[in-house]
Amino acid sequence: MKGVRVDPERRETRILRRHVPFAGARVLDIGCGDGRLSNRIRGWIESIVGVDQAGEDIGRAHARKRLDGIACFAVADASRLPFQDRSFDLALYSWSL
Repeated sequence: MKGVRVDPERRETRILRRHVPFAGARVLDIGCGDGRLSNRIRGWIESIVGVDQAGEDIGRAHARKRLDGIACFAVADASRLPFQDRSFDLALYSWSL
């Protein structure tokens, strides 16, 4: 379709920014995949932990150098997260169904 541009990631982050209090937040990105969303919100947050069941995706997330210092990624099952209560201010679960 000529002249039609769909950019769901930018739309997603615009909507999130408008409605979610990211400033200084410790964020859990459930189903983070290759760190796509973590990378997009990196300038708005204090820190982020991304978890995904796919080890190969976690490897790609680790390779994103722009996330060094604020992000860590781990293979984990969303139904049995290995974190203590109140470890995060926000949890995101995007594009993971």
